[in-house]
Amino acid sequence: MSQNSVNIEEVDICKCGDYCQLKTSKTPLNPGHRFFGCRASKENGGCGYFRWIDSSPENTDESSRFVSWNRFIDGENSIDRLKRKVKEIEGERDFLKFQLNQNEEKMMALNKKLKEIKLQRDWENVKFNQLVIIFLCLLL
Repeated sequence: MSQNSVNIEEVDICKCGDYCQLKTSKTPLNPGHRFFGCRASKENGGCGYFRWIDSSPENTDESSRFVSWNRFIDGENSIDRLKRKVKEIEGERDFLKFQLNQNEEKMMALNKKLKEIKLQRDWENVKFNQLVIIFLCLLL
């Protein structure tokens, strides 16, 4: 393990006495850098505990920070891409569910119409058979 890396399996405990939350920085100066922080913000009564996990942002040169921030803004980080993909797949799923419901309704309507046509055909056959019997009776 290098000097700059930290074992994140050992979770810090903040001054509030709670386990710290692993967070990711979203600031222009430190985009994407991970850190441990108090679960509650200072505004919500938290203690403000903070410790970087990744290599120190001070060791990062300005140009790489700029590139990282631009990627972060452009949504090129993997979390944003995955969130967009999930939304896209959910939208596709919802559309397919809608189409499935429409097709099921159409199928039910067609099955009902088929039953009506079969009943009508059977009734026509009964009427035809009655006419044949009447005609045969008249001939005899």
